[in-house]
Amino acid sequence: MRQWTPKFFYDAKPWLYMGVGAACTAGATFWSLSEGSWSVLRGFLCLSGAALAVIGGATLQMRQDYRAKSKWRREKRP
Repeated sequence: MRQWTPKFFYDAKPWLYMGVGAACTAGATFWSLSEGSWSVLRGFLCLSGAALAVIGGATLQMRQDYRAKSKWRREKRP
């Protein structure tokens, strides 16, 4: 079956999620520290950035686990 997403973008997507999530979380944290208080917007940016980074990391780990298992299955077949 032909893949609809180019391989470069498919491989880069979890890293992009983690990078954008980390940038949002760090940016919201530094913004709140410079202002001296948290607002709803900054809290939302911080939590959504952390969630985006976790989703990217989980996606990357699931892909690595799947590839390792399917390679093992291919080698294990008689």
